[in-house]
Amino acid sequence: MKSLTKTRLYIEMNTKEKIANDCGGTQLIDDVNHPVRRYFRCWLDGSYDGEATYNRNCDFILKHHDNHRNMRQFVINQFINYTAYEYNCSERYARECIVACIAKPNLEHLNELLIQDALDLVDIQEEE
Repeated sequence: MKSLTKTRLYIEMNTKEKIANDCGGTQLIDDVNHPVRRYFRCWLDGSYDGEATYNRNCDFILKHHDNHRNMRQFVINQFINYTAYEYNCSERYARECIVACIAKPNLEHLNELLIQDALDLVDIQEEE
């Protein structure tokens, strides 16, 4: 008897399926070196858009590193922008796809990890 499920090639997947394939479940939490996490760090460090992006991101992080709410919002927005760019879709659609493929508790954990990725971008010296 033939199997009713068919494995689809990545190239045959629609945008939502590609995002789910690349970001879904716990893979972004489980692996700090997952390609999506690595490319997101490149997004933050200006590798996509240049030095002005790097400087802007560093300035924001240095100013808000001790404000969890601002850092959380920053990484969420940056991750949505990165995803929209990578998958050639709108930010709204990227957000919708991410929320659909990552369970809420895992999404909150991912936000914390992305905050740490952003903080690693700069050397924050605590004043004594």
